[in-house]
Amino acid sequence: MRLSEGLSPMTPSRGRLEFKQEAAHRELGCTSCHGAHRFDTRYAAAQACLQCHNDRHSLAYEQSPHAKLWRSEPAQQGKPGSGVSCASCHMPRMVHNHEEYDVRQTFVQHNQNDTLRPNDKMLRPACMNCHGLGFSIDALADTALVQRNFTGVPARHVASIDMAVERARHPKEKKLASTAARRH
Repeated sequence: MRLSEGLSPMTPSRGRLEFKQEAAHRELGCTSCHGAHRFDTRYAAAQACLQCHNDRHSLAYEQSPHAKLWRSEPAQQGKPGSGVSCASCHMPRMVHNHEEYDVRQTFVQHNQNDTLRPNDKMLRPACMNCHGLGFSIDALADTALVQRNFTGVPARHVASIDMAVERARHPKEKKLASTAARRH
């Protein structure tokens, strides 16, 4: 994206997170993650990230439940599609249906700004592929859990979700009450 705007390539030193010293001035491009001679998307989805990232969240990935799922899938110990890599959350796949042509295309969202900050931007394209809305909101609201790369369960609960769930359970009652309130 930077190159298309006439800017110099992105480097880890320009990022907001902690990066490994030896990676600070690497110019980022397609081959930074995918390799020049072997386009290995599995490597690019997790191991390539850990070559540069040095923040607590990234370093905790290898011991996280997500990484265990990621490793179990190719060993045929997990359901196909159950593995969770760094890219699963931070560079999610986006499916586009072109009904006019009866074509379905899948793209990887390489613009991390679309899902990175604020982190609740990951709810629909990432978290809710496996988790419910309530758990996802609670997990993303727990800063310590995020730092541990979601090893554990949320320590806090965001109560506002309860109101939405309750409203969804009794939509007719809420609609009647709302209509009555407007009449008075």
